[in-house]
Amino acid sequence: MKKIFNTPLATIALFEFYENIRNKWLLIYALSFLLFSGIITYIGASDPLQASASLLNLVLLLVPLFSLVFGSLSFAESLPFHEMLVSLPISRRDIFLGKWIGLGVGLSLSFLLGMGLGSLLQMNLSQTGFGSYTLLLLLGVLLTFVFLSIAFWVVNVVRKKELVFGWMLLLWFFFFILYDALVFGVVLLFGDYPLEGPMLLMTFLNPIDLSRVILLLKIDLSAMMGYSGALFQKYLGNFFGMALGLTALGLWIFIPTFFGLKRFQKRDL
Repeated sequence: MKKIFNTPLATIALFEFYENIRNKWLLIYALSFLLFSGIITYIGASDPLQASASLLNLVLLLVPLFSLVFGSLSFAESLPFHEMLVSLPISRRDIFLGKWIGLGVGLSLSFLLGMGLGSLLQMNLSQTGFGSYTLLLLLGVLLTFVFLSIAFWVVNVVRKKELVFGWMLLLWFFFFILYDALVFGVVLLFGDYPLEGPMLLMTFLNPIDLSRVILLLKIDLSAMMGYSGALFQKYLGNFFGMALGLTALGLWIFIPTFFGLKRFQKRDL
């Protein structure tokens, strides 16, 4: 065990974790979830399942946005430190993954503390409500790593720091707002054709929509599922649909991380 923690990757990850948990923005991030989740669960205490659906909208709004912006700016600002590490006998893989793990764990811990304290202090969870709430926390952590991976990849593609922030906002706008409009447009234009297969595929191509469908399958709120959720429930079923969705979120973490690492290994520092 000591050998594992004495590796360069673990050392960098621990350093990044300790550096970021002292960052005031992570404190603001946690306090935001503490405040808003507390209000939502207090208002919806009589219906834990409905409260979970409302909390989901909060998670889908804040987690991708903050993970993209904070992750990209943190990576871009630490490039001089990366240059120093590259001059040492430390591989670029350890530098990249150490930064990714340390920052991801710090963001996830802030999310869990804020959301957990804000909700559990107010929510009287039944067995069903506890399961959906636990899934919500898991989805929040997965989305943190998904969009942190995307941020690290894009930062290594877009070399100019002044453009990074704009790209992050554009990506968040695309996944959170524009993508649903594109899906709606496809339904309107090609409504006369069988769209079940393409619509299922389009759901997998957006981690935000995918997370929404996964939780709504767990809660079984048919009225809120929309077209994509109804297709998941009809063709995949609740359990298999949730398992397939969580697997897809895992791929959303792995693929951007893989390509981001490849770009970083080729980058001139």
